Amino acid sequence: MDNNWHAMNFFNYTNTTIFAIAAIVLLLLSSCEKPLDAAYEQDARIYFFERQNDPQQTRITNRSFSFLLEPSTVTRDTVFIKVKTMGNPAAHDRFTLGQAIAEGTNAVEGVDYDFIPGLIPAGEVVGNLPIILYRTERSKTTDMLLNLTIAETPDFKVGVIEDDRFTFTWSDKISKPGNWDTPNFGIVYIFGAYSEAKYRFIIDVLGIADFNLQTCARCPLVPGEYTYAAMLDFKAQLTEALQAYNRANPGNPIIDEITGMPISF
Repeated sequence: MDNNWHAMNFFNYTNTTIFAIAAIVLLLLSSCEKPLDAAYEQDARIYFFERQNDPQQTRITNRSFSFLLEPSTVTRDTVFIKVKTMGNPAAHDRFTLGQAIAEGTNAVEGVDYDFIPGLIPAGEVVGNLPIILYRTERSKTTDMLLNLTIAETPDFKVGVIEDDRFTFTWSDKISKPGNWDTPNFGIVYIFGAYSEAKYRFIIDVLGIADFNLQTCARCPLVPGEYTYAAMLDFKAQLTEALQAYNRANPGNPIIDEITGMPISF
């Protein structure tokens, strides 16, 4: 009898202890979840989201712009860098802003460029960060370079560390495209090694200064992107135009300022 009574007491005590521990654990978990969720909602974050149009969505960390093809009356232009938020969309419009990184930057805010707020529309997680670029006397002889990050605003803190820095270059002179020497997908594989003389000839013949190569044959083309076949057509046009130039200017070839040799494609 005593043995049965002790066994029953032990069983009841064990079950009560287990239930009590389980209740405490559930209470702790529920109390932890709310502050974490609230903190995450309060600390919305944003990061640069420039990507190549390929299955891997390869990260792009720099872009270039040239005023070279613009009429002389154009003294400013606005460029956009894609950004993406972390977390859920908001029910209201949100705004982001760029911020210069002094190291490596030679452009002066308010003189060579200006940041203006970028919009993340209500219900969206992707937007654009705009930068106004100015066509100045200095940009005619100098490659303007801006290293930037995303400023903290009432709407956002900075997000992914790997995507918190971007480089933008521009000028009113011949400026080497940022993707000329890109491994596997660079312009170098079509037009050969870069030189200012070659690039100026390309612009004069084709009237194009930016060549964004399609990096995914299965992906639809985006505006301003060229297929490999289109690039080969450009190369054929350039080769023909260069041959015509050389015939018309015997003994006066276009010289590559880097190698000292005539340009070729």
